[in-house]
Amino acid sequence: MQLVNLSFAILVMKISFCVLPGVLGIYLLASSEESKRSLRNSFCNKVFGVSNAIAYPKFARFLNIFGGILLVFSLLASWFLLLKRYF
Repeated sequence: MQLVNLSFAILVMKISFCVLPGVLGIYLLASSEESKRSLRNSFCNKVFGVSNAIAYPKFARFLNIFGGILLVFSLLASWFLLLKRYF
C-alpha cells in the first residue's frame, strides 16, 4: 500500500485550495488597525514610492471587502470540491 498516491495528492491540493483563501480572509478581517496601516504603507511604497498614496479608510474598506470575498470563495470552493458528493 502506497502512502502517497495520486488521489491523496489531489485531495491535499483541493483542501489547500479551499482552506488558504479562508485563512487569508479571516486574517484581513480580523487584523488590527496597526497591521493594516503597515500593510498599506509597504504596498504604497512598493507600488507608488510614497507611503501614503492611498487613504487609509479606503484601503481598510477594500481589505474588509476582499476578506469577505475570500471567505465566500472558500466556502463555495469547499462545497463544490469537497462536500457536494456527500449531500
